Amino acid sequence: MGSLLKIYMHGKKVACQVHYKYLVGAHTPEYIEVFPTGDDIAVKKSCDMVSSILDDRNFRIVKQNISTYAGEEKKIQSRMVEKNKATILDVEVAFSDSEGLADSEDGNTRIDIANFDKNRNCLVFVELKQIFDPRLYSSEINDQIRKYVAFAQKHEPHLLEAYQNVLKVKRALGVILDGDYLAPADIQRVEHKPILAIAGYNQALIDGMKDRIVKGSPPLETSNLSGLYFFGIDVDLNLKKGTNKEVFI
Repeated sequence: MGSLLKIYMHGKKVACQVHYKYLVGAHTPEYIEVFPTGDDIAVKKSCDMVSSILDDRNFRIVKQNISTYAGEEKKIQSRMVEKNKATILDVEVAFSDSEGLADSEDGNTRIDIANFDKNRNCLVFVELKQIFDPRLYSSEINDQIRKYVAFAQKHEPHLLEAYQNVLKVKRALGVILDGDYLAPADIQRVEHKPILAIAGYNQALIDGMKDRIVKGSPPLETSNLSGLYFFGIDVDLNLKKGTNKEVFI
């Protein structure tokens, strides 16, 4: 779930940005021996730099570096995306103030996942948390979910237009192919209430922590959720009741 490239227009040219830390190649041994000479310490052998992102050898290095820097939540998110790749529209969504869709203090509204729900035929946002995240045990999670709801209500027409355009672009680029679930998709509405998906790793941990989250002080405001999912390795994001899955709409 690392961002390989940011693609944008620079005038009339297509440009890309990539973080330098993904371009530094691995080196063995880990430590480089150097010898001081006079008032200098010269490094005679340094790590290789990636010279071309998309050739096979360098691309493997870039992916290894992304994996190294990815935290646990990113790895969980990656597995979730793989499980739901037929319906996921977008991940790591950031609406900037320049788009007129920002409602947060830093000028951006961030959403973990945007999914086209198979069972409700609508756009549903997903907030992902790890079960040990301290925000789940405070008022912060309720505040965050309320902001999601207000954001979806306020900007529904803009969100519909944005994600209808996302579908058009993905079809044009061949990311969505004929026969794919999203090929005929037509987003008609936005579900204002998000899904809260909580990574619990195993059933014993879920059973032990669930009540602390749902019935804590303050209790989780499930009235502002479309779904509450606890999961181990992966989870089907589409709104349907099941083991460790509650639906409130």
